[in-house]
Amino acid sequence: MVTVGDTIALDLLLKKVYQGSGHDFREYKRGTVTRRLERRLHATGAKTYLDYMRFLDAHPEEYQRLADDLIIRVSGFFRSPYTFQQVAKLVLPELVAYKIKRGERSLRFWSTACARGEEPYSIAILLTEFLRNHRWNFDISIYATDISRQALKEAQVGIYSSQDVAGFPSAILENYFTHYDKGYVVNNNIRRMPHFSYFDLTSTIQPPFVNLDCIFCCNILIYLQSQLQERVLSVLYDSLATPGYLILGEVETPTNNLRDKLECLDVKAKIYKKNEGRR
Repeated sequence: MVTVGDTIALDLLLKKVYQGSGHDFREYKRGTVTRRLERRLHATGAKTYLDYMRFLDAHPEEYQRLADDLIIRVSGFFRSPYTFQQVAKLVLPELVAYKIKRGERSLRFWSTACARGEEPYSIAILLTEFLRNHRWNFDISIYATDISRQALKEAQVGIYSSQDVAGFPSAILENYFTHYDKGYVVNNNIRRMPHFSYFDLTSTIQPPFVNLDCIFCCNILIYLQSQLQERVLSVLYDSLATPGYLILGEVETPTNNLRDKLECLDVKAKIYKKNEGRR
């Protein structure tokens, strides 16, 4: 049973983590935070949140270990196959046709929580497969951000285990990966497409990028409290061009405010479109 004292102690601990590390988990869903905190309490021998705060004072290196545990880094190539299938079916034909009609060459994508790079590399492969011989007719930018600096380092290297690419069609492995010891490395033509950088989506009200054609924000909102969800979605909305597409994926539950502002193209995959004149 969670007591008022536990809640207050947790609030104090998360405030201390924010001040000590810069990572702000205060508006993450408490169930997710407390489950992951328990691992650090067990590892350090702390019995209570107050004990753990004293441990942080004595061992400041623990801030990063805690942040690494609290950061959600679950990902995978084409993690939601249906979502990527619908992006190829609904978004890319419409988006590319719009660009060609207007004589524009830029395609700007953002993977908002790229973890070890699986999602932005999946986007790069999807675009390459879709455009085929017309790939070089477009200037493609794929911005890939995350709050884990370690994950970003791994993403830039682009090396994955055989398990990471299990289930891939043989043509995808042959065309976009090279076998490397016991795993695979992403080929240079794909590895050069994403631009990796550190960014905390939950700690800003200003979009880091603007006039984006397509934003992937999958498996993120489910970990955030409703107020923070609204703030994140507002940043994403402001980042989109008009028209622009927001991809949330199958596990998310969009807010009512989002439903009012964007046209839903696919209810299951949570694919939304920002249209001219719709507010």
